[in-house]
Amino acid sequence: MQKTLSQTLFQTLLIGIVIASLLIIGAVWRSANTLVVQNIDHDFLLAEKVFDKVVADRQAVIKSVSKVLSRSFDFRRAVGTENIPSIEAAFTSYADRLNTQIIALVSLDHKIVATHTDLFEVGQDVESSLSLVAQGRDSGFFVVNNKLVQLNLLRVEIPTLRYYMLIGVEFDTALLEQFKQLVDAEIIISEIGTGEVIKATLDKAEAQRIISSEQDPSWLDVTFKNELTYFARQVSIGSEQNLPVAITLAVDTTSYFNAFTRIQLTILAFCLLAILIAMGLSLLLARNVSEPVSKLVKAVNKVASGSYGATLEAPAKLKEITELANAVDSMQASIKSREKHIRYQAEHDVLTGLFNRNYVETYFESELSQGRAVQVVAITVIGFRTINDLYGYSNGDNTLKALAQRLQRWPGISARLAGGEILYISHESLNDDQLETLKHILEQPVESNLIAIPVKVAMAIIECPQDASSSEELFRKMNIVTDEAIHSGSWFVRYRADLEDKYNRRLSITTELKRVLASQQNELSMVYQPKVDLQTMKVCSMEALIRWNSSTLGFVPPDEFITIAEQAGLIEQVTMWVMKQTITDLSYFRSKGYQFTVAMNLSTQDIQNKVLLSKLVTLLTQKGLSPEALELEITESDLVADASLAIENLSELTARGFHFAIDDFGTGYSSLAYLKNLPVKTIKIDKSFILALASDENDQQIVHTVLSLASVFNLKVVAEGVEDVASLKILKDWGCDIAQGYYISRPLNRSDLEDWLQNTPFGE
Repeated sequence: MQKTLSQTLFQTLLIGIVIASLLIIGAVWRSANTLVVQNIDHDFLLAEKVFDKVVADRQAVIKSVSKVLSRSFDFRRAVGTENIPSIEAAFTSYADRLNTQIIALVSLDHKIVATHTDLFEVGQDVESSLSLVAQGRDSGFFVVNNKLVQLNLLRVEIPTLRYYMLIGVEFDTALLEQFKQLVDAEIIISEIGTGEVIKATLDKAEAQRIISSEQDPSWLDVTFKNELTYFARQVSIGSEQNLPVAITLAVDTTSYFNAFTRIQLTILAFCLLAILIAMGLSLLLARNVSEPVSKLVKAVNKVASGSYGATLEAPAKLKEITELANAVDSMQASIKSREKHIRYQAEHDVLTGLFNRNYVETYFESELSQGRAVQVVAITVIGFRTINDLYGYSNGDNTLKALAQRLQRWPGISARLAGGEILYISHESLNDDQLETLKHILEQPVESNLIAIPVKVAMAIIECPQDASSSEELFRKMNIVTDEAIHSGSWFVRYRADLEDKYNRRLSITTELKRVLASQQNELSMVYQPKVDLQTMKVCSMEALIRWNSSTLGFVPPDEFITIAEQAGLIEQVTMWVMKQTITDLSYFRSKGYQFTVAMNLSTQDIQNKVLLSKLVTLLTQKGLSPEALELEITESDLVADASLAIENLSELTARGFHFAIDDFGTGYSSLAYLKNLPVKTIKIDKSFILALASDENDQQIVHTVLSLASVFNLKVVAEGVEDVASLKILKDWGCDIAQGYYISRPLNRSDLEDWLQNTPFGE
């Protein structure tokens, strides 16, 4: 059941006042109760100090008088002559002065010689004196015949130690009553183990009930139950650590808590009066607030139904209600604007103003559901991260804004997905010429902060609904086609069914290669193809080649998985594995007496990785090999990609003792323009020019020209792909230095290569 605002306000105010009153009562009660307990604890502390002081003073008197007795000539003579009657007479004389009847003379073997108390008998063994002597103490507390006694041990020397004298004080009822008057507290002496009361200034049953209580009495116990009214605390005496009994002080708290009760009743009366007054004020305030609020609710309901207008017909008496009404009026004006802004943000990319992925998904599904065909062009800015790194994020953002403006001039809708990924959707499919025009427009340099930023894009074309009939399928295939466009080097690629197989193959190779590199495996292996010096016709070197027989994928060609390793960032791990295995095998052949070198292929990424090359030097050093034992091959296309950087890196490695060869020479661009600047000693003629050398005149002309050029630059030439004796003879006649190919030998693993070296006519 719902309540009115008036009822709610009244109840809220009333409950608040009641709670505040209860909190005040509780706070006062807690403070007063704490104060009472603190006062009681303080009284206990004072009582304990007084009790301890009285015992100490009494002990001092006993020691003082005892020393007088022990030094008395008559007493010393009586003891020296063992005159028991005289000793007992001395005890009787000093008993009144000591205010105690407990005096005894003890032999060195702790037997009673003479006594003035019924606690000890002549000839009795005294454990208390033995204990004091053993502990090196002159006084202590003991329970003798179920009585608490403080005993003092004095040495009787005539002139050497002959006896001990025990003088004690019994804590009897009379003594405890004296202490009670001094400390203003009841005194209870009880056994430690059983808790049974030995002596007390209270009734024994009452005393037993006090020490058996597990907690102190509360205000409720004292005020209403009138049961246990004593606070009890155990005390210690002086420096005594191990009393044979428990001494408890008990204070009656009735007077304390009675005063506390009077304070509580007074506060409660004032709180009840305050609650009654507050109830009247709450009713008045609730009425003044509820009436204008009811009118305001009606007006807001009109706004909710779409009927806008003044919220209140007349100003309210309360300023807050009037301000609330004005706020509702202002809210009406901003609702439409805010809804429009929110909708825009939900559907658009903040940076470029293009639509975002959420809108595109909804739009795409809507268009297909209505039977409309669309062409989706996924545009990727190649190297967008590099633009951010080189030119700064501000210029990178400006680049995206410029591309968005160019794309918005074309009919259709555009959206930014993430980073440098943009989507263009058109109902009219663009042909190849139109796509090339769009590419040309988008790739115009972007002027930003006086910088001309070059732009290169790749396009993935998907026709829908033929290629994709849902947004999920669209984005999946878009990733596949975009991946192909970037990795294939084509500026645009249309979706084909075989691309999915190729994409899945690439993913499988990447996944398996990661697994193989991360585990102890025997899937990767190295093979070596011999090279023969055409002057001596003997083996002079080997080319190290990696092979991968995957347990899942079967044999994977090196050209395929090496390229994928470079794209997936795994090439460093692959190269490191090749380095370790190649250097291990080379060290093995050196141990067998072979002196040939080994050529190892490196990618551009490897050449730029100085840490990796430092590891290569370390591996060679560990195996006792020098850099001259290796020849590093790098492809001509990698060199042309960034000739200046390649020259810098190669020069640095050459200075460290490495030799370089240009692989696949003749297949790059402007091969001769930079040849003179490269620190290389060898070039390898690509096998495409050698395979048909014996019969193809064009190949012969090319090879002859390369050999002549190498002679000018004083470079060694390796011809790979030699598969017949005629080609071998031509190369030798024309001055080629080294030959490599299946005519000499196919690539061999280490064991097969060792057999081949022992049986071939080309052996060292």
